[in-house]
Amino acid sequence: MTNDQQMEEQKKESEEAEPVVEPPDGGWGWIVVMASFMCNAIVDGVIFSFGIFLKEFTPVFNESKAKIAWIGSLQAGCYLMAGPIVSALANTYGCRPVTIAGSIVAAVAFALSYFATSVNFLIVSMGLLGGIGFGFIFLPAIVTVGFYFDQKRALATGIAVCGSGVGAFTLAPVVQIMVNEYGWQGCLLVLSAVILNCMVFGSFFRPLEPKRKPEPLPPEPAKPLLLRIKEARDMLNKWDSDESVSNGLLIGQNGSQFGSQWKNSNGSNSHSVKNKTYTDQTSGGSNTDSTISHAESNNSPPPSYSEVVSSDMLPCLPSNPYSEVARRASSRWERRSPSKFLRKGSCQPEMLRPFYRQDILFSASLLRLPEFRSQPDMKHYHASVTKIPKEVESSNNELWYHCSSAMTDTFRQMLDLSLLTSPTFILLAVSGFLTLAGFFVPFIYIIDRAVLIGISDEDATILLSTIGITNTVGRVFSGWMSDRPHINALFINNCALVLGGVATAISPFINNYYLLILYCAIFGFSIACFAALRSIIAVDLLGLEKLTNAFGLLLLFQGIATIIGSPVAGFFFDLTGSYDASFFIAGTLISISGLMCFPLPKISRWEKSRKSRTESVPPEVIVTSEMDSL
Repeated sequence: MTNDQQMEEQKKESEEAEPVVEPPDGGWGWIVVMASFMCNAIVDGVIFSFGIFLKEFTPVFNESKAKIAWIGSLQAGCYLMAGPIVSALANTYGCRPVTIAGSIVAAVAFALSYFATSVNFLIVSMGLLGGIGFGFIFLPAIVTVGFYFDQKRALATGIAVCGSGVGAFTLAPVVQIMVNEYGWQGCLLVLSAVILNCMVFGSFFRPLEPKRKPEPLPPEPAKPLLLRIKEARDMLNKWDSDESVSNGLLIGQNGSQFGSQWKNSNGSNSHSVKNKTYTDQTSGGSNTDSTISHAESNNSPPPSYSEVVSSDMLPCLPSNPYSEVARRASSRWERRSPSKFLRKGSCQPEMLRPFYRQDILFSASLLRLPEFRSQPDMKHYHASVTKIPKEVESSNNELWYHCSSAMTDTFRQMLDLSLLTSPTFILLAVSGFLTLAGFFVPFIYIIDRAVLIGISDEDATILLSTIGITNTVGRVFSGWMSDRPHINALFINNCALVLGGVATAISPFINNYYLLILYCAIFGFSIACFAALRSIIAVDLLGLEKLTNAFGLLLLFQGIATIIGSPVAGFFFDLTGSYDASFFIAGTLISISGLMCFPLPKISRWEKSRKSRTESVPPEVIVTSEMDSL
């Protein structure tokens, strides 16, 4: 057997034995959507409700607003900045154990906060530990939904992320009631129990199981050619014992003559029974040179094909050159579990690692992706967007290296700093930084500001619930608009940020309760568009292959801005005794972040054209032109 034939056999064997992962686009996936919805509702509901604790902590600990704000800012900032770490852990161990671990960490953090005697204690427990735990819940909840859905991904992801707005709408008044009934310490203890429910919902994030490709039954080993001819002739004579087979007997009287006619130029043997052709591909050919015809008796129809090819006829079927390969692959599959497809030292099959799929963080319809539209079917699309890094040998400790290979793959992908050389990404990152610097200011301070102008605690809490309601509506609207083929997601994002920023900047001049409700409605709608369109904008500007890398770096930028923004706003309150400057600065930053993104499409096109020209010019020409310019 030649080397080429051996390679073909090995390739066929590999294709038959390798499992296939197919998102169900339904079934248990809807349970995953429900669980993700609840995780988002609990996590974001608790984070967005921190403003209620702000006015409770101030008289108890007698600390400045800026210092107390560090609790909420660290909680939200670590929730974002933990993204690359959580991604690496989810890619290594799966989304289910990471979510369960995060639920335990966050619940313990809030339970420990019950014993807090200082703001510093709360900064570490409720802020740092609580934020990290929330980060361990948030990202796997979104990733798992994307792994279970392809064609219905936009709908499924939209339902899941709506939990964020629903949580802010429902938990804010509930937290206020619990604070009034049990005090802030009792409320933290109850919230600890509520957060622990994410462990139950996380257990629903069942990993997908690989499916075996259907395999045909391998044929029996081939018999000698003349023996098969004789058996075929005997079978025909059995059905027509009262009448001879005119053409068949004429051809079959001389076995050697029949055999010489049987053999074709490619070394392929074929014959036909009752006008049905059988092909013997012992040498790879497939030609038909002779036919055994059956003269019917009494004008009765010939037997059907299924009758001719009965269990008695199976031994005379031709052999398959890959029969042994198929038989070995079939028997081996019975013994192979998904663990056989593990990289050495890994914890789950390579094809089941979510961050080896380039589109795992993409939340819109796959129809927006050129990679999807250019493929003939889902199988080819999955193959085109699944990039499993090659295992690289290391001189470090072998056990440590192999146990963390999937982790290092994800870190290398999400924290690739080469993207910082892209003008498009730099502008997008700066815009995200400015947005998040003012993003949480209304969430943390709107209740305290409303109380200071004479609004009751219960009515002030309704302001936060209003943000939650319109946040839900905004996510549904932006998701629906982004699925339209001719809608520019970046334009919607920019307009929403400018609108929300302007509304926040002029909110210090609003002292009427109903006008404050209107402001909260506008703000909640605008930030929902920003949150829902982040991954879509990154793909439109940078390409699908850069989505995971861009998402990881953007989380770092946004996390740092979140940690800084709220304490700075609290500092301005401590300095002036009013929230006017805090809201004005926050609104201005959000507006600027939207305005600076309008030229992004032109910058992106310019960058892509420059890259294409550079790649099309030979390196020698580039070096020569640079030397000439010197």
